[in-house]
This record gives sequence, structure tokens and C-alpha cells, in this order.
Amino acid sequence: MLAGILTVLKIIGIVLLVILALLIAIILLVLFVPLRYKLDIDIPRTELQSGFDMEKMFLNARFTWLLHYINAGITYPKQKEFEVKILGIQVFPGKVKKTSEKADKDIEDKPSEGVIEMSNMEDKPKEEEHEEPQNEEALQEQDIEVSESTESEQPDEAHEVKEETTSDDVDGDDSKSFLDVIWKIIDFVKKLIETPQNVFSKIQYTISRVCGKIDMIKTTLENDIFKRAYALVKSKIIKLVKMILPDKTDIRITLGTGDPAQTAEVMAAYGALYPVLAGKVYMDPVFEESVIGLKAHLKGHITCFTVVYCVAVCYFNKDVKKVIRRFKKIMKS
Repeated sequence: MLAGILTVLKIIGIVLLVILALLIAIILLVLFVPLRYKLDIDIPRTELQSGFDMEKMFLNARFTWLLHYINAGITYPKQKEFEVKILGIQVFPGKVKKTSEKADKDIEDKPSEGVIEMSNMEDKPKEEEHEEPQNEEALQEQDIEVSESTESEQPDEAHEVKEETTSDDVDGDDSKSFLDVIWKIIDFVKKLIETPQNVFSKIQYTISRVCGKIDMIKTTLENDIFKRAYALVKSKIIKLVKMILPDKTDIRITLGTGDPAQTAEVMAAYGALYPVLAGKVYMDPVFEESVIGLKAHLKGHITCFTVVYCVAVCYFNKDVKKVIRRFKKIMKS
């Protein structure tokens, strides 16, 4: 009996250890295996005056993870929808669209209700058409009788209404007094005098609050705690941006604005940024035509561990927490 219980516990422990090992392996893969991306753009040389055709553009954006076992991306114009494949099997989008297309076809095949009603109306016998004139004559006679009876009753009702209105007006004039009118005028004058004072006091209060908040923000920015927190967050953001930026960049641009002066200004801006764009971006100017063309190839990677590490360091830092609390107090004050 005891041996059987021990064997069962042993099996349960082995299963739990295997599950724990699988979870740790999955977490390590997610954190340390990078997500790779690739972007290819090809816009043929086209004249801007004739218009830009989107169908001539080629776009290929791909994301791969875990040795291409998970592949996702879009290819325009061949494939205009984002798709996800796992081990070569398409997971997204599913087969919902095919069923929706079938439903649309079924709806198109069914006749509309309006057509059915029109067909039923056409099938009615013509006997009802002969009965309509008789019904119309009877209705006309009834309308004449009702109009005569209403005309005879209208003068009496109008006379009674006039008497009621005159009596109500006299009672209302008697109820109003001269003192009520005077008090209303006094209240109106008080409101006219008090409203500018209230508005001025509110403006003064808001200005004082804003000035107080500005002083508190200024003292916070000049504090050493904020300087340390700012330096830490800045370094981590720069690290993230460097990691996300593509490792390989090859962009070739053909550009012509149609005006040689404007094209020269664009080339001057490119020359100012040449130390940063050297070996990555190439410009081919066209001074006499209005032309655009682009060929770009970008490749890079994103590691989840770097993102989690930078966010965790900034979140759990004491200086950053103090600065966040300080700004929350300033906003609530």
C-alpha cells in the first residue's frame, strides 16, 4: 500500500517537474529568441503629374520568430491581408470569409419581399376596382355630415373659451403686486453687480493655482532626484531605440519636384543629415522633372528581454517612483 502511494507521488512529481521545465523553456524562448522583421518597398519611377498608381507599388513586410517556424506578414498587392502561419499552416485569417461569401450568394439568389408583394398585387381580381367608387361616395356623404355638425358646435366653444381667458387675465392682473416687481428689479441689479466680482475672483484663484503648480514643477525639475531619474530613463529609451532600429538599411530615392530650386533645397537638407544617413540612404535628384521613385530594404530584430529589462529597471527605480508621485501630487493639488 505504502509503495503504491509513493509511486503515485513520484509520477505526480515527475509530471509537475516536466511541466515546470516546459514553462521555463517557453519563457526563455520568448525572452531571448529575437523577433526578426524585414521590409521591402519598391515604387517604380513615376511622374507626379500623371498621378500615382497604388497597384504598381510593391510592399513586403515579414515577421519571423523561432527559426521561421512562426511567420507573419503581408505582400501588397498580391496579398492585401495580414496572415500568420505556424509550421507552414495558416492560422490567421481563418475560413470565416468563405462562409460569409456563401451567405451573400444565398441572399442574392432569394427574391426580395418587394417583388413578392408586387406580384401578389398584380394577381388580385378586378372586382375590387369596381367596388371602390361605391365606397368613396359613402365616405363623401359621411364627411359632409360631420363637417356640418362641427360647424354648428364651433361658435359655442369659441364663446366659452373667450370667457375663460378673460376671467383668467383679470385674476392674474389682480394677483400681481407692485412690491413683487420692485423686488425683482432689486434682485436683477444685485446679480449685475455681483457677477463681475465673482468672475474676477475666479480668474484670480485659477491664476494663483497655475502659478503655484508652475513653481512646484520648477522645484521638481531642479531637484537631484529628477536629474538622476531623467538620466536613467533617457539611457534606457536610447537603448531600446537602437535595438528596434534596423540592423541593415538600404534606401534609394529618386526625387524631382519639378522646380530646380526646391529640389536643391531638398538636397541641401539631405547633405546636412549625411553624417547620419551615410551608407544607408542614397538620393538621386532630378531637377527638370516632377518624378518620384523608391527602393528600400530594411532588416532588424527585437528582443523581448531588452524591452522587459529596460521597463523593469525604470519602473522599480526609487528616483523614478518619487518623481511620479511628485507629479501626481502636483496634478491633484
